[in-house]
Amino acid sequence: MQEASWHKQGDATCERAVSADVENGFCTRDGSVREPLAPQGTAAMGNEHKRNLRRFLGERFRCHPVGTAVLILLLLVLVLALGAALAVPAAAELLGAAATPLLVLGCPLDWVGYYGVCYVFSQDYSTWEQGQERCSELNATLAIAKDEEAMDFISHLCEDFGFWLGLRRRGERLHWGDGSSYSSRVPVFGNSECVYLADERFKSDNCSSEQPYVCSKAQAPL
Repeated sequence: MQEASWHKQGDATCERAVSADVENGFCTRDGSVREPLAPQGTAAMGNEHKRNLRRFLGERFRCHPVGTAVLILLLLVLVLALGAALAVPAAAELLGAAATPLLVLGCPLDWVGYYGVCYVFSQDYSTWEQGQERCSELNATLAIAKDEEAMDFISHLCEDFGFWLGLRRRGERLHWGDGSSYSSRVPVFGNSECVYLADERFKSDNCSSEQPYVCSKAQAPL
């Protein structure tokens, strides 16, 4: 009688363990409850938790198959919606970057670039006014070189020829073609109206004289 009562107590204990989802206990064939060995280390504890989670999910699915399936379906829909929401801005940004071309600044063929400015040296001779008009046809002006580095650059390319620059005397002062005053310490030799560059020097001459000219303009997208 005592042994039968013991078995009944074990069976009842097992039923309570299953219904209450006891995490670490399980029932033996003879109805007794036996505790598993204590896990050793963090890895063992992690494996034990995974086994318990699988056991819990298995029991829940067996008890509530429809509800569990619906819950899993809702989670999948939520994950897909979140992925789509994150993908749309990324795709829009990628399309926007592809639609915006990368601007490459440079100079046309036969022009020489220097610090963001393009220069071209004419092969024909003209007066100062004619040179300005022909530069304008190229969307440029007679060369403007306000700093000494640009002046040195042009002078090295001019060699021994004299080239009109966009520098002209107006009254007592010299002005560049854009209206700014000539402020360099580089001297301009002569008292004539229009200025040209020759032998690495700025010289002035009558604007009606004919000689080559230099055009300049800012670099632009190619």
